[in-house]
Amino acid sequence: MAKVITPVGAISEVQPKNGKFFELEELQKAVGGYIEIINLGNDQLMVVNEEGKIDGLPYNLIATQMYQRETRALDYIAGNALICTNNQIR
Repeated sequence: MAKVITPVGAISEVQPKNGKFFELEELQKAVGGYIEIINLGNDQLMVVNEEGKIDGLPYNLIATQMYQRETRALDYIAGNALICTNNQIR
């Protein structure tokens, strides 16, 4: 099951409308704009707003911690983050 993590720490489960994979419009709606896909490894992807930092979206502590733990990157996540498996995005 996929989940959306908001900057205030709310985590909600989401499912693709077709029951199999997310359409582009669903991903854009979940993150509020153009998408960027980050491979977290272990068959997990994180979808974020590509322009989240530029647009001044709020810092997402939970998504940032997950991102840094899995990628060893020092960057951060701004705005909502959708976490799903590789096969849920086409």
